[in-house]
Amino acid sequence: SRFFYIPPKGRHLFQHWRQLWSILRQHPEYRTVYFNILDAGCAFTEFIPWLLGRKIVTHSHNSDTEKKRLHRICRPFLNIFTKEYVACSQVAAEYMFGSSKKARIIPNTIDVQKFVFDPESRRQVRQELKAGDAPVLCHVGRLSPQKNPIGMLDIFQEVLNKCPEAILVSVGTGEMDEEVHAYAKRIGVAEHVRFLGKRNDVSRILQGADVFFLPSLYEGFVIVALEAQAAGLHCVVSSNNTKEIDLTGNVRFLSLEEPYALWADVLLQEAAKERIDTSEAVRAHGYDNQHCEQTDAQLLAILR
Repeated sequence: SRFFYIPPKGRHLFQHWRQLWSILRQHPEYRTVYFNILDAGCAFTEFIPWLLGRKIVTHSHNSDTEKKRLHRICRPFLNIFTKEYVACSQVAAEYMFGSSKKARIIPNTIDVQKFVFDPESRRQVRQELKAGDAPVLCHVGRLSPQKNPIGMLDIFQEVLNKCPEAILVSVGTGEMDEEVHAYAKRIGVAEHVRFLGKRNDVSRILQGADVFFLPSLYEGFVIVALEAQAAGLHCVVSSNNTKEIDLTGNVRFLSLEEPYALWADVLLQEAAKERIDTSEAVRAHGYDNQHCEQTDAQLLAILR
């Protein structure tokens, strides 16, 4: 692969355009330009390859944005520029293109075998977390507004009111790092939270958990929910997530408008349930990247 770096459009739009134009003019062999995007503001960038007559593939990976006005304004132009429409879920297609009918839905696949439940790994992880027999809630995601980390801590506070020995494991970093750590101390839950930061062993950490927890404000198709299900975990997620993520019947959807005490009850109920191997259900739905020939064929057809 070759990497070309161009200035961000939000800071230097004209330099952004000029350098992208120059790269594509120097490389006429790049006939297709593929965009993996979170909002329709990407139309500002797609404008250049569209002017140069390149085939544009737009792949949606989100279901909402904080830049709502920009997204609404740019979406018609995005649809004009785009030749091939791709999305990770029906809801991501609706959000990005205004309709799911013209988009190909291509699964976000994972290496299922990496996540299959392993009792020995569970024992080791829980020993490292000093969890004992306490219920362990696991959250994997950026510490950013979309993932609702403040709400996560408020819900966990309710969990502690009902089960004082509970532990919350938080994997991920983000722009809210300092705010989230400070808030955990302010509401008195910090001693029960294990902030693990950025990790490359999420498959192992999931082994030590009892329930997966994701109170996001919005998602396109959250891959970590697949990973949690492949690991045999029951999941409690916000109803802002697409129902498409429930491949095993082990996902509970709750509105963020519900009392946090109800969230706490459900989390503890799900944490107490028997953990069984549901990896085959994830494979059966086509989300195993070791058996994704159909997905590969779809992508190749689009990029040609």
